[in-house]
Amino acid sequence: MIGEFEILEKLGEGGIADVYLARQSSLGRLVALKINKRAGGELPEGRLLAGLEHDHIVKVFSTVEDAETGARGLCLQYIAGADLGAVIQAIHFDKVTGAQKEAAVSGRAVLEALDEHAKGEAGFDPASLRDREALAGDNFAQAVCRIGARLAEALAFAHARGILHCDIKPGNVLVTRYGRPMLADFNVSFDRARAPTPVGGTMPYMSPEHGLAWLRQPGGRVDERSDIFSLGVVLHELATGSLPVRGRNSLDSIPRELAVVIRRCLEMDAARRYQSAGELAAALTGAWQLLAARRALPAPGRIGRWVNAHPARALAAAAIVPHIIATIVNIAYNEAQIPFATAEQKRAFLWVIPAYNSIAYPVCVGTACVLCWRIARALRRGDLDDARRRVRNLGWWAIGLAALGWFPGGVVFPLAIDRAVGGVTTEMYAHFAVSFALAGLIGIVFSYLGVQYVAFRALFPRLSNPDGYSPAREWSELRPLIAPLGLMLVLACAVPLAGAVLLIVLAEDQMTLGFRLLVATLIGVGVAGVGIAERVVRRLRELAAIWQRDAAEAG
Repeated sequence: MIGEFEILEKLGEGGIADVYLARQSSLGRLVALKINKRAGGELPEGRLLAGLEHDHIVKVFSTVEDAETGARGLCLQYIAGADLGAVIQAIHFDKVTGAQKEAAVSGRAVLEALDEHAKGEAGFDPASLRDREALAGDNFAQAVCRIGARLAEALAFAHARGILHCDIKPGNVLVTRYGRPMLADFNVSFDRARAPTPVGGTMPYMSPEHGLAWLRQPGGRVDERSDIFSLGVVLHELATGSLPVRGRNSLDSIPRELAVVIRRCLEMDAARRYQSAGELAAALTGAWQLLAARRALPAPGRIGRWVNAHPARALAAAAIVPHIIATIVNIAYNEAQIPFATAEQKRAFLWVIPAYNSIAYPVCVGTACVLCWRIARALRRGDLDDARRRVRNLGWWAIGLAALGWFPGGVVFPLAIDRAVGGVTTEMYAHFAVSFALAGLIGIVFSYLGVQYVAFRALFPRLSNPDGYSPAREWSELRPLIAPLGLMLVLACAVPLAGAVLLIVLAEDQMTLGFRLLVATLIGVGVAGVGIAERVVRRLRELAAIWQRDAAEAG
């Protein structure tokens, strides 16, 4: 007995205090007693934690003093469960051989590790049961985000009251049997208003500036960002099974959304980290939401899987293939229907083709290459917001470049022929206008739809930034890209059919075999194009609906 507490078993020991499971006789409840190893010694964390009433911080109920034994310590909330260090070991390493397991894929891995290593019996708590159900529904990266966000919220609560933890590590995080993380052991924490520096910590989890402060070296200081670094190390270990090592990119094996957050926590320069625990909590929540959105995307078919695996190639194909088809239509139309009056006009036409293409192709292809280079440069800088903004504009660039490449040809070709050899009739002007307008609209419609499909299927899910993520803002950015889909579908239906009608009107009853074949080809292209466009538009709306739903739920 220590005072009114009956000691049941020893739960753990440290350099300053031992922790026991005890029954408090006056209230008939199980508690954790933390008793100072030095008789009569006081545990300073009692004063610090007295005002920290938070769902994810182990609560201090009272101080403990036993006149007979001289024992002094704290009566703490008892957590039936396991420390995060044991959970990490169980998730990532085989308990018999010690070999590293295959990467966990589900939040159930956390629950299985808890069930294997948890100590004590937790009473049935329907409210806490939701925590367990939530973890079970997460994939593993989401589970890491969920646990990290709760710990960051606990830190933000402590920091707002001037208290820094200064010893965040897996052993100081307790996880209840329901999967709720609890920040514990504020032994070396300090109140900045009362003390200039912490008295210790655990070296592998210390920030660089904390280590310098602990060693009383120049440049040492400790603030909220030091705790953020330490929590980043814990999240790295939880996500990968290992501590971070400079020069080793172990985060490449985990989803980018989570890796981005952890990397920022681990910046050596404190000014480049999250500047508050609340900011980190928001980023982890944003990463969880982005991972959830990615999971909710419709399962890709064969083409979708190829697009996901090769987004750069898919983007190039989406931009180029529609113009190849448009070129075939344009050549077929011109060959069959442009009524050249003389051989000189035909030769002039053949000379204009390479001259025009020598300008149009370099301008359009060069511009497209510059656009892609700027996206790649933004990614190398780690500027996801800039890369995403540029990807959002790709569809509009596809429309602009298609119009720039095709529409001037309807005027340039007859003008150049007329200037060179003369004799160009109004009918020839009309035929050139129809052929280039038809080809240009085919290029516009299908390059826009193709580029947006690649963007929504492969690029946007990879480029969303957890920092400052908001479902409402995300949808407000993507909604304008969906607005033209109805118009594009109408154009896909109308353009080839309208071309066939104009062709008949301009043909002046010259129903040759070539003419009949051209009209049939235009109608066939129109029917096929409608089917393709309808499928792409439907898939785009399904992909966009994920972001729209998240915005509606958040609102």
